[in-house]
Amino acid sequence: LHSFPTRRSYDLTYLYITDTNNSRVVKRLASDLSYVAKIGSSGSGNDQFNSPQGITNDGTYLYITDTNNNRVVKRLASDLSYVAKIGSSGSGNDQFYYPQGITNDGTYLYITDTNNNRVVKRLASDLSYVAKIGSSGSGNDQFNLPQGITNDGTYLYITDTNNSRVVKRLASDLSYVAKIGSNGSGNDQFYNPIGITNDGTYLYITDTSNNRVVKRLASDLSYVAKIGSQGSGNDQFNSPIGITNDGTYLYITDTYNHRVVKRLASDLSYVIGSAPL
Repeated sequence: LHSFPTRRSYDLTYLYITDTNNSRVVKRLASDLSYVAKIGSSGSGNDQFNSPQGITNDGTYLYITDTNNNRVVKRLASDLSYVAKIGSSGSGNDQFYYPQGITNDGTYLYITDTNNNRVVKRLASDLSYVAKIGSSGSGNDQFNLPQGITNDGTYLYITDTNNSRVVKRLASDLSYVAKIGSNGSGNDQFYNPIGITNDGTYLYITDTSNNRVVKRLASDLSYVAKIGSQGSGNDQFNSPIGITNDGTYLYITDTYNHRVVKRLASDLSYVIGSAPL
C-alpha cells in the first residue's frame, strides 16, 4: 500500500488510493474510510497497472503515475474508467523512468520522474509536455530520487527523498526558491521523506524511514510539529508514504501496517484507522 494522493480542494468526499502491490486504484469514503470501488490488475492494458504510486484528482479526473509501466494514466473519478495515458521508458519528453509523485493545479500536472531525477510539467487536458527541470545531484536544480510533490497554485513542494530534504520551487517556470533538510531525525532533518501535501498554510510530510509525520510552514519551510514512531499503535507508523488533506483532516497510507489513517491536521491527533487493506 503506497500512494501519493495529493489533493487540493476539489473532492472532499472520496479518497483515491494507489494500492501499489495489488496494482489497483481504490476509492473510499473520506468520512469513515469505508470501501466504495476499485479498478485494476497487474499488466499494461488500459485497466491494468504495474506498481502505481502517485495519484491526484481535479474533481473530474484522476491522474495516476503507473510507475513500473513508466506512464501517466488519466481516468474518470466518478467510475474509475479509463480516459487516456502517456509515456514509455526513457528520458525523452514523453518518457519516464519510474515516475512516482503527481499533483495538479487544475490546468497543469507536475510529476516527479524519480529515476530521471527531474520534475516534469504537463497539460492535464491532453497530457502533453510543457517543461522539465532537474538532473542527478544535490545542487539547487538537482535531485536524488524525488518522490512526493504538492502545489498551492503558486509553488511546488517536493520531497527530494535521497537528499533527505524538501524543496520549494515556482510552479510557473519550475525555478528554485528554497530547501530544508539533511539526513537525520532532528526537527530540520529527514530520513527518506516521501509523501507531501499542503493546505495553503502548512506542509505535511511523511518522513518515511523516521516513521513520523512532520508539519511545517509552507512560507519558509520552518518546523511546526511532528508525530510518530515505529509500531502499529494509533500514534505509530510503519513506513508511512502517501498523504493528503481536506483542510481539516490528514489521510495517511501507513504502508507496512496496511492501513489508511485519518488524523486532525491542526494538532496531528489520531481520529480513525481503516482495517488492514
